Amino acid sequence: MKYSYKVILMVVLAAITIYGLVTGRYLFLVFMFPFGFNLFKKKDEH
Repeated sequence: MKYSYKVILMVVLAAITIYGLVTGRYLFLVFMFPFGFNLFKKKDEH
């Protein structure tokens, strides 16, 4: 079964949130994560 990028994104953000609640260092990880959003964009093939 192929997961959509939204499901993968939600799982990663949930993991960052849980890690942050345990350690208190989640803000740095959340600010660093958006640099990877270009990996999820699909290329248009014409």
